[in-house]
Amino acid sequence: MYDGFEDPGETLDHVLEADPDGILASVPFLRRFESRIAAADVHTIGTIDLLYDSTLPGQHEDAEIHTQVFSAADAAEVADAAKVALVYGRDEPGVLKENAEFVARASEACRAADIPLVVEPTLWGNRVTDEFDPDLLAHANRLAFELGADILKSPYPTAGFEPIAANAPQPMYIAGGPAVDTDREVLEMVRGACDAGALGVMFGRNIWQRDDPAAVIDALSSIVHGDTTVEEAATQL
Repeated sequence: MYDGFEDPGETLDHVLEADPDGILASVPFLRRFESRIAAADVHTIGTIDLLYDSTLPGQHEDAEIHTQVFSAADAAEVADAAKVALVYGRDEPGVLKENAEFVARASEACRAADIPLVVEPTLWGNRVTDEFDPDLLAHANRLAFELGADILKSPYPTAGFEPIAANAPQPMYIAGGPAVDTDREVLEMVRGACDAGALGVMFGRNIWQRDDPAAVIDALSSIVHGDTTVEEAATQL
């Protein structure tokens, strides 16, 4: 279990205090806290797949387990959109084959359920030496929208992101990845991504693992919606 998520309800309440644009979580999480989220009147995205790197719970190894666990119809019951991962760099080609086929099926199912599909192309396999390689991410994002993504959630390389965003025919948001050391680094990441063409962010640990998630959300909102500088946004921390 990640630090800061020992009490999911408490973590959710801290995030909702800052009036975020939306919540991205698993379908069961959204169902469990449906009344709290509905009261906050935010958009919701339901994750319908699951990735494991070990057959032991809570352990991290190098297994390549990626599977669909919920349907687009499940997501449509509690969310405004569904999200899946498209993982590159695995050792076994069959894993990518199954992943790509799953994403394409999910796109078709989401169209039938009348909800958009968010695809998160990632470089998480053992063959990857740099999960923020801009050249690989450019190809990964292109393949994601060719498989049917309505929205892209991309890792953010600090250099080389602008042509990736420019080449995307779908709205692009950046993923946060592991929590960075300081709140200011989060703001700098988002300011740089927006300047390079991202429409916003879909962050997890870089929100709920911060000391004051609500303040960080307020600061990020000022950048994304108010086009403020890092210095201006930092005054809200």
